[in-house]
Amino acid sequence: MRKYSNTQIALHWAVVLMITVQWWTAAAIPRTHSPLLPPSAWDLFQHKVHNYCGMTIGVLIALRVALRFARGSWSGFRLSNWKDHTAAFVHWGLYAALAAQAFTGFVAAYYWGPAAAVHKTIWNVTLALISIHVAAAAWHGFRRDQVLSRMFPSKQA
Repeated sequence: MRKYSNTQIALHWAVVLMITVQWWTAAAIPRTHSPLLPPSAWDLFQHKVHNYCGMTIGVLIALRVALRFARGSWSGFRLSNWKDHTAAFVHWGLYAALAAQAFTGFVAAYYWGPAAAVHKTIWNVTLALISIHVAAAAWHGFRRDQVLSRMFPSKQA
């Protein structure tokens, strides 16, 4: 089983951290657009963090996919059973959902507000895929089959 590079691992965990930030800052977005109450300075700050973090996630996902192809990570990947197919579907689904979220969030924030509805719908898809991904990671951890060790840094050259 091929280990990911430390750069790929760092990008993975950076995206995980930023998704957590997105979760915490999302509630400020509707408050900054309320016609009834002026937004607080804290809400405006959270809105900016949410926007810039979302754009950064989009860039990091593009880098992750590029690195995956550059390292040939898929060339030796076998799709011999339903678990391999599911893993590939979930990984590529996460890449696509996160890229689509970054794109629709950018469009909603800077060009066309109604894209926010699509952005929210994609978030639900993203949450479902993250849930499957985390459940699978927990299962691999429970089984101690070394799959999780691929996602932690090592002293490789």
